[in-house]
Amino acid sequence: MHIGKNVQGEHMYRIAVVDDMPAQCKALADSLQEICDSPDDGYDADIQQFNAIADFEQALGTLREHGETFDIVFMDILLSAPSADNAGEHTENGIDVTSRLFDSHPSEPSDDQDDFVLPTQVVYVTGHAEFCTKVYDTDHVSFLLKPVKTDELRNALRKAVDRCEEYRSSPICVHNGKMEYVVWPRHIQYMERANRTLYIHYDDGRVLRSYLKLRSLEPMMPSYLIRCHASYMVNLYSVTAFAGTDFVMCDGTRIPVSQRRKHKTELSFKRFARTVR
Repeated sequence: MHIGKNVQGEHMYRIAVVDDMPAQCKALADSLQEICDSPDDGYDADIQQFNAIADFEQALGTLREHGETFDIVFMDILLSAPSADNAGEHTENGIDVTSRLFDSHPSEPSDDQDDFVLPTQVVYVTGHAEFCTKVYDTDHVSFLLKPVKTDELRNALRKAVDRCEEYRSSPICVHNGKMEYVVWPRHIQYMERANRTLYIHYDDGRVLRSYLKLRSLEPMMPSYLIRCHASYMVNLYSVTAFAGTDFVMCDGTRIPVSQRRKHKTELSFKRFARTVR
């Protein structure tokens, strides 16, 4: 028997740690990895470290070219830009960088772009308490003072993840013919892509057809909607059984689990549901 609980599913959170002090940057990234790997938290995360704003901006630009972004950024405030003339001097301000890179960047797609880019959640990390009010010039989820305590870091990460999930759980508009349909992710039972058509199966039996690709919708979905196959995404709240090779949905439909995605799907399911034997 499986008893569901509200923990993270498959979605991998792309996290950046930006700090010009390599040792501090690595220490924070290592602490985040320990939290993500712990059984109590169970986040699937890709954590990248950046000691220079230029490198971070380049990585962010590459992601945005593919309709993606960092989900969460842990941003130092006083940053130095290494050069022969200003070695060790603070020439960059993490608050200004956040304003330039995120607050002014739209989450909606442009006319020639199909993918939405969800807002990045920023956590400020600094050894200077005097910035505690200045950070409110930008949107952020937490402000941490160095040295960062593990519980404070865990709470900040939790807030950032919750904000990500809040955005992904909000309704989206799906175009179908001359109509724009409002779709609430929580009411999706599963999605199927076949013959260049996306079929969105609701929990009440309705089916919405669209020409969207699963790849476009996947980053926008909450963690309980997981990709178990190249052609399928399932809502774990609508699953009644998992046989390893397929899911049994609440209406009796069996959704295949591909061999390539089997390990990750099993991990997502175990994180979602406790097993009672």
